[in-house]
Amino acid sequence: MYPTEMQPLPKPVVVEDEACLPWNLPSASGATVDEANYAAFTAGLMAVCRELALGIVRGGEGATKLVTVQVSGAASSGEARKAAKAIANSPLVKTAIHGGDPNWGRLIAVAGRAGVAFELDRAAVAIGSTVLFKDGRPHDEKAPEAAEYLKGKELTVSVDLGAGRASSTVWTCDLSAEYVRINADYRT
Repeated sequence: MYPTEMQPLPKPVVVEDEACLPWNLPSASGATVDEANYAAFTAGLMAVCRELALGIVRGGEGATKLVTVQVSGAASSGEARKAAKAIANSPLVKTAIHGGDPNWGRLIAVAGRAGVAFELDRAAVAIGSTVLFKDGRPHDEKAPEAAEYLKGKELTVSVDLGAGRASSTVWTCDLSAEYVRINADYRT
């Protein structure tokens, strides 16, 4: 059972001028993880790791928006992740988001060339809760609503591949002129 008070973190171990914390924090603090508290421990660890990962994305060079990319309707979890990462890493998607452009075509194009099963006639794209493309048909009349949503700082972009039931979520940020300036103004 975990103590009710927070235990101090163990002292970092220094290896060749690099500081690191022992991986087995429960043992290092004197607490134990057993079958009874394993689920609670892993849930807490995952929550902390998720917040740290989101902090890294928020702190990206020149980043102004945190973007959650949700891919569903994939043939497998691996394909869902592959498509989500392709969308999250697309410079055209990232710049469209930065510019507030609800360009569903860029999302469909990246999903279509991600190398995964993709059924255009069953696919869907939403920016926030606004569906801009569904079942092979665009809904351009909803673009102003999506553009308004894109003014926010924390956004969700969803793509349904129309090919199955698997899903994946990836976080990214926008790509701004500030990012280009930061990375163009120094030499390595």
